[in-house]
Amino acid sequence: KSSPFKRSQRVGDLIKKEVASIFLFDLRDPRLKNLTISRVDLSDDLSNATIFYLTDLSTEEPQDIQKGLDKSIGFIKARLGKNLKLRKIPRIQFTEELDDWWSFNFKQTKRHFFRRFR
Repeated sequence: KSSPFKRSQRVGDLIKKEVASIFLFDLRDPRLKNLTISRVDLSDDLSNATIFYLTDLSTEEPQDIQKGLDKSIGFIKARLGKNLKLRKIPRIQFTEELDDWWSFNFKQTKRHFFRRFR
């Protein structure tokens, strides 16, 4: 019996939700305050995860954001290991989301949200 989604997609979605939660509640680095996780690409063997993020063009420089992300990888992997039931936590790499579709939809959703809840 086959499922409609590959295991790597399902686990990638779990990692996305968990990393977003870690960013929201656990990380204290001010460079990472205004980031949104847009998607996670996980290799089929679940060994490598590329986590794409969007920023709202805060006052932080892109290289400072990347340094903060690189510094937080160990903490994030430890939290993923604690909260997800996986044999092995994948190697994590953060990449800024440069896809126009993701960026456009993020900005539209954010604009709609703030208009509605002012």
